[in-house]
Amino acid sequence: MPVTALAGLLLAGAALSTHDRAAVDAMVLSIYQPYSRSSTSNDNGGSANWEQPIFSAETTALIRRWVSVQPKDEPDDLNDGDWFCMCQDYEASKFRATVGEHRMLRPNVMQVQVSVNLGTGDPRRNLRYILNRENGSWKLDNIFARDGFENGLKVALRRTIAADEKLPK
Repeated sequence: MPVTALAGLLLAGAALSTHDRAAVDAMVLSIYQPYSRSSTSNDNGGSANWEQPIFSAETTALIRRWVSVQPKDEPDDLNDGDWFCMCQDYEASKFRATVGEHRMLRPNVMQVQVSVNLGTGDPRRNLRYILNRENGSWKLDNIFARDGFENGLKVALRRTIAADEKLPK
């Protein structure tokens, strides 16, 4: 089989269905729903970003490991800011998150662009989410953002775990 035909078959197998697009959009927008409802900045519905039940199995394992080694008395590199808006403050009444381009990277792995307007006059934050289909639903596997997760959330978790493990207990 010619390479171009094989590439076409692989791409067709990785096509994004309308159902998957709608499911991913709903999941991503649900992440941001508490931001526009909050009466105060940095109030994400009462739970920390890493406590949300939206992460892939691998990322959840990394988060659990990080939580087990993080310092109790002071913030480390990951628990002093918001993972989903790459911010510490926002204006709830003006906060907007917009889901952009969806792209299948391979079967069961999707990339989604998300643009966040904090409502504070600051420039938009542009994030790139990598989602994996696990047990029939889409889970957030990684987050990339220019101002915080340049190499991805998973790299940041691994680096922070290593740094936190070196701290005196």
